[in-house]
Amino acid sequence: MTKERYMSHYVENAIKIVQTQVSSIRKKDIKKTSVRLYDGKCMGVAGALGDQNEKDLLERAEQSLKLEVPYPFSPGRSMEREEDIESDLQRESELLEETEGMLEALRETQPEFSFSQVFKQSTLETSIDNDLGLNLRSRRSFLNLTLVIKDRNSSNIMDAVTGYAGRRFDREGFLNLTNMICDAYTKRIQSFEDGYYPVVFIADDTTYLTKFYEALHGMLFGSGGSLFSGKLGEKLFSENFTLYQSRNAEDGFEGSFFDTEGSFNDGDLFPLGENGVLKAPFTDKKSAALFNLPHTGSAGGEYDGIPELGFPKFKIKESEKTAKELLGGKKGIFVLIASGGDFTPDGHFATPAQLAFLFDGERLVGRLPELNISSHLYEMFGNSFLGVSSNNLLDLENSKVAVMRMKAEKII
Repeated sequence: MTKERYMSHYVENAIKIVQTQVSSIRKKDIKKTSVRLYDGKCMGVAGALGDQNEKDLLERAEQSLKLEVPYPFSPGRSMEREEDIESDLQRESELLEETEGMLEALRETQPEFSFSQVFKQSTLETSIDNDLGLNLRSRRSFLNLTLVIKDRNSSNIMDAVTGYAGRRFDREGFLNLTNMICDAYTKRIQSFEDGYYPVVFIADDTTYLTKFYEALHGMLFGSGGSLFSGKLGEKLFSENFTLYQSRNAEDGFEGSFFDTEGSFNDGDLFPLGENGVLKAPFTDKKSAALFNLPHTGSAGGEYDGIPELGFPKFKIKESEKTAKELLGGKKGIFVLIASGGDFTPDGHFATPAQLAFLFDGERLVGRLPELNISSHLYEMFGNSFLGVSSNNLLDLENSKVAVMRMKAEKII
């Protein structure tokens, strides 16, 4: 019998912002511990919050093992790795000072708008170790800033959004981005002709990637219910399109480099599609074994439960071109807010874009009317896919953009 311990410790400082003023400070400190027992056929697991007596957890895991919950997969063994990735503003006083400075600047430069939401710094420590020599430890710190923008003359609940996610906060860069959004918002572009345009998304925006979470789900793929089922090894997309499952901190992934089964990949990446060719769906040990698929290390689930297939972070490989070069001298449609759209089962995509801007590859030029954006999955990432920019928008961390040609129609 093999004993394994899984632990996570999440610490967060969060500054709540209401109408461009600091409203409150919130703290979180959550410890989770679980003990797992493997007998080769089944797993028993017990977990608890806070500081716990491991002997008690072991006894409960032994009782759980008697329930004979199937888990005929070998635990990790003979692997050691440790990482510690820091962020800025780890002290509450530093985060508060930075927030106050940022808000003071926004009150001065954008008096016609109010800003609300949260600025938080978090640290997640995760470890997994067992009797077979598995010893993995990860500590990652991250910053997340989200601001809902409201025009003071508007009756809307919100009019725009801005944000930042990363580890090295650049106040000047963030203010440049936010001022650009606000300034472009006030410049209405009345004339718009329906047609096909380069459409620009922040690369981390899941709006345009939603179908991949369904179609590349290992259980759905293996059981034949996916749009991509039976197409491993086929070229489905553009030569320029490579899609990774990423647990790499450099890609903005906040969790550990290993999944809940203690699996990880070289470079913390696994190619699901490479140069347009479908390589693998995302899988855990169960889905990989059940359907004879590559194991990608995408297990998730609750800390005190049996590991199960989770949803990874996707990353599209960057091109060697800047956003301006991808647009090829044309102006594109930069989608900032798109809600209410979806993919059909066969891959057609449509979404209203409640807030979109004309974009010259470097700056937002003006606000477009509300649009309907549409295409098909095989077009979006096939002949219409122009690429992901090599540069960040305004040099702000984790703000590369994805560009593809799509149909855009004015909503009347």
